Amino acid sequence: MADPRSGPASSAAEANVRAFIRHRASVPGPCRAALIGSLGALRRSEDPVVTFASLPAACVPQFADGCQVELSDRVGGLFRAGTPAGLEPGPEAGPAGLAPEDQTLLTPFRVPSRSGYPPYAGVVTHWWTGRAVRDGDAIIADLIVKHLIAVVDHERLMAAVARAEDQAASLALEAISTRTMNLAIGIVMHQYGLAPENAEDLLRETARSAGTTLAQTAASVVRCGALAAPAAADDGTRPVHVRPGPVRLRLAEHR
Repeated sequence: MADPRSGPASSAAEANVRAFIRHRASVPGPCRAALIGSLGALRRSEDPVVTFASLPAACVPQFADGCQVELSDRVGGLFRAGTPAGLEPGPEAGPAGLAPEDQTLLTPFRVPSRSGYPPYAGVVTHWWTGRAVRDGDAIIADLIVKHLIAVVDHERLMAAVARAEDQAASLALEAISTRTMNLAIGIVMHQYGLAPENAEDLLRETARSAGTTLAQTAASVVRCGALAAPAAADDGTRPVHVRPGPVRLRLAEHR
């Protein structure tokens, strides 16, 4: 039975790993650890411009003598960053003008829209001043670009998860607040013999008089099981929406 995890994506990933292992000797020995370490220190952001902007500094001189990133998305215009600064091409020039063609390596990339984020595309250019491009350079450059894309995807996924968690927390809090409010209205209805809308009005008036929020007042009512008697008006009578009918009835019977 075939492994359910196998497929085009996993096969491509395995091929990339094998290619990297096969051509890793193309990276000078002393630079391997430095290159891996510098890639680990890349700026991690859901914005590809931020992440890719840190690539030239990570690649020079650990991998190449020069590196330039050109990137564009639907949000902004063309972004360009390069290292060393003195070798950055101008608007009309390219790295091929700074080094012979056989010493220049172009790695284009294109990322489709994912999780609501706009697509982006660009090209990473590496060049060497003292040697020609080797067979393994293209493999390593491609893996570097894929690593950056994976970093951006990961940060976007984490941002989406954080937004979902915030939304879930907000919905849960809203549900709790609604339940608390309904319980408080029920308590006030039973306490003062009010209709639901009048009970809610009384809660709002009490909160306004006490200088608290409606949610705080409702929580206090649920916690205490009753609403404190509303303040008396200037003429000594209760607010008109509080109908202590049973009290008046008992007074009349007493007389």
